[in-house]
Amino acid sequence: MSISVGLSLNVFGLQPGEETTRVAEALTAFLTKHDLERDVAVTEDTSAGHVFAGSDYPIIVSGFGRWADQIEQESHETVHAVAPAAQVDLRWSFEDEDD
Repeated sequence: MSISVGLSLNVFGLQPGEETTRVAEALTAFLTKHDLERDVAVTEDTSAGHVFAGSDYPIIVSGFGRWADQIEQESHETVHAVAPAAQVDLRWSFEDEDD
């Protein structure tokens, strides 16, 4: 069974400048590895030390539980490989749920 989900990933606590840029680049590569580069955009505010990755449209996923666990774990590992002290906040929204 497939479901539609939204993804938002906020990364805070980065050093302004180069570290922020490296985290944005690492997340972009991570999204490409998982074939999500068309669904999730990465933006960075280098002066504030903040990176955001989010979906504008629902992502259709089969086997969400296993897939989500992998995405969550690997996204944290990706960020912490570049910026060990970073704070990562990953959230899912479930597009198929009634409001």
